Amino acid sequence: MIKKKILEAVIKNWKAILIVLLLVVVALKNSRDYRLMQTAYETQIESHEAQIDGLKEIHKREIEEKRLLMENFMESIATIEEDYEKAQEVLEGLREKKNNEYKRKFRQDKQTLIKDIETKFGIEYAP
Repeated sequence: MIKKKILEAVIKNWKAILIVLLLVVVALKNSRDYRLMQTAYETQIESHEAQIDGLKEIHKREIEEKRLLMENFMESIATIEEDYEKAQEVLEGLREKKNNEYKRKFRQDKQTLIKDIETKFGIEYAP
C-alpha cells in the first residue's frame, strides 16, 4: 500500500522530481568543475612562480657576468693608461734628446742641421 502511494506520488509529480534530480546533477557537476578550475589555477600559479624564480636566477647570473666584464674592462683601461703614460714619458725623453741634439748641431755644426732639415722635409736651404 505504501509502495502504491509512493508510486502514485512519483507518477503525479515526476516533473518536479526530475527537476530536483537534474538540479542535484548540475550542482555536483558545478562543484567538480570548480575544483578542477581551482586545481588548474593553483598549478598555473606554481608554474608562474617557478618561471619567475628561473628569471630571477638568470638575471642574477647576468648581473654577475656584467660585473666581471666591467672589472676586466676597467683593468684593461688601467693597463692601457699605464702603457700610454710610459709611452708618453719615452716620447718626451726622445723629444728632449732630439731637441738637445738639434740645439747642439745648431751651435756646433749648422751644415749637418741644414742637411737633416732638407732631408726630412724635402726642402732646399736658401741662405
